[in-house]
Amino acid sequence: MPQQQPQSQSTNVHHLRVGDFVVTTIQDAYLQGGFGLITNLDKSTVQNLHAASQRPTPPKITLNCYLVNTGEERILIDTGLGGLVGDEGARLDAGLDEMGLTVADIDRVILTHSHPDHLGGLIDDDDNPVFPHAEIFVPVGELEFWRGAVPDDTSDMLRNQFANAQRVFDACETNLRAIDDDAIQPGITRMPLPGHTPDHSGYRIESNGERLLIAADIVHLPQIQFPRPDARVIFDTDPEQAVRSRQALFAEVAATGEMIAGHHIDFPGIGHVVSDGDGYRFLPHVWSPFV
Repeated sequence: MPQQQPQSQSTNVHHLRVGDFVVTTIQDAYLQGGFGLITNLDKSTVQNLHAASQRPTPPKITLNCYLVNTGEERILIDTGLGGLVGDEGARLDAGLDEMGLTVADIDRVILTHSHPDHLGGLIDDDDNPVFPHAEIFVPVGELEFWRGAVPDDTSDMLRNQFANAQRVFDACETNLRAIDDDAIQPGITRMPLPGHTPDHSGYRIESNGERLLIAADIVHLPQIQFPRPDARVIFDTDPEQAVRSRQALFAEVAATGEMIAGHHIDFPGIGHVVSDGDGYRFLPHVWSPFV
């Protein structure tokens, strides 16, 4: 007799204690990628690095969000695709539901940058704010750039990114707050990581002597960009600056042993970076049934 087989994993959330805080990864989407996303390495190099990682071909891109529970409030770092989802499917709501939470339980939202897959969850299909009671903190350079004039020679991709950012910011205008100081609040500090976008930012979570650096889009294809941090992706606003930010961050956390999290690192996107020849290697955090 034929037996029904599972079609999806039982969870898309993962909890990690950082001192007195708990940081939860929520996987929002699992997106189709491609080797053509890398713009400055030859095709054979990209394919060989990918093949060595034993990942499926063509490559997929994980999209994570991070929820920080300080014990006093819940802070969501990026919101996934949401109302800008297209046909890929977003699972942030499902992850919150699994934890017994709704969008009303989120006290504030902090954005790392203003690309559609990070701010789309701020609105629904009708452009209504999804988190009507939460303050929304955005790096000031992101607000200035994406709310500014669209350059005449802009690509279609960048033009669409401008349109989506402006659409979301307009819908959420009342609750927007500019981040103009790296000290966000006790235990959360902004780390500028410019290049991917003009004010692309990571956030260091620190509590009771423990630290985790949420490094946003420091990589998109980890199997390529850890061993080759010089690899550029088509999404970068300033590719050379993005490479410098990535190389500096990898060198720092490889030296200090600080754990990082990444929005496009394979779920749950948390682990350590170690030097490996001329590049680096990512060591995933080992899953535990206890938080």
